[in-house]
Amino acid sequence: MKLLLSALLLLATFSPDMAAAAEGKDKTKTAAETPPGISQKACDAALALRDAGRHSEAEQALRSLVAARTQALGAEAPETLKAAALLMAMELARHTDAAAEARSSALLLTMQRVLGVENRDTLHFQRHALFAKSALGRPAEAEGQYRRLIRTDERVLGPEDEETLSARTMFGLVLMNASKLEEAEKEFRQLLSISGRVSSAEATGTLQARHNLALVLMLQENYAEAETLLRADVAACTRLHGPEHPDTLNGRNSLAAALSKQKKQTEAEKELRSVAAIRMRVLGPEHPDTLMSRANWAGELPVQKAEQELRTVLAIDERVLGPEDRETLRCRFDLALRLAIQHQYPEALTHAHRALEGRTKTLGKDHPDTQDAQKLVNELTKAASKT
Repeated sequence: MKLLLSALLLLATFSPDMAAAAEGKDKTKTAAETPPGISQKACDAALALRDAGRHSEAEQALRSLVAARTQALGAEAPETLKAAALLMAMELARHTDAAAEARSSALLLTMQRVLGVENRDTLHFQRHALFAKSALGRPAEAEGQYRRLIRTDERVLGPEDEETLSARTMFGLVLMNASKLEEAEKEFRQLLSISGRVSSAEATGTLQARHNLALVLMLQENYAEAETLLRADVAACTRLHGPEHPDTLNGRNSLAAALSKQKKQTEAEKELRSVAAIRMRVLGPEHPDTLMSRANWAGELPVQKAEQELRTVLAIDERVLGPEDRETLRCRFDLALRLAIQHQYPEALTHAHRALEGRTKTLGKDHPDTQDAQKLVNELTKAASKT
């Protein structure tokens, strides 16, 4: 199974504990003074939906909260900006394109002007806005800005503050995206040590650092150590959150990737099939996470069964997510690969072209995913000309 770095990065960028902490700062009204529709309880309810993996409902709740606070308090009121930042960060974690990056940059500028450049909420959101640059294929640009942000966090908040550690986590992911794997490994090992010391071995930050370290080890082809770390991660998440929690399932998905890379296809397929089945039952057959899990599972199936599964998922992706959604384009790209293996070059080329067009439009021609699609189009065009 191909290790989908972009998808794994997105899974690792949004810390529920940090988000809740940021939103909860600087409360200026008591519960009795605050209308229910714009209260902290309304925000907490939205975050609870997100933490339960009900992302679409959470995003809708946050949109309603932003609209209510805008009407009651004004578009640039601190509480409105905090809610807008939570919504934007969640959207970026789920889907990043040029339009989303532009919106996040505009929101960041507003927060810097209204709340201050060194305000905790501003710094919290800035790391999400910067990560969009890396997700869109500009890790070098994001890297320099993260280094400056971390220096500010360390000076203003302290080197072991949760916001500083979270910024360093996302910086490590940017280094991964820039293929600076040794530096990323060093960063995650340090974060794992710090988090285990200042919190606990099973705190959210510790689990996140261990998971991210495993991801970078896989990119360095150190699959055995990655597998060990991921088994520990899955066991801890299961104990803390239960077998159906999103963090547990994300860990199992990454574990399957490590197993596949070691030619342990039977166990990898079993893991992915189980994750897909749980998400189907808990979230429903058309939830984005369910669709992603089914596409991942298809990667471990025999080629004809994989083709059938990918066709089914692609049809739902296009209807539910849209033809230009990143996951839809990933599924179409994977289908083109399976068709190419079976020498069905004309149809494979059609899907590859559509993946290339979609990725060029949404990610830009220089993004690694776009370049992969261009390479596939070139190879299929050459193969088709020989038949």
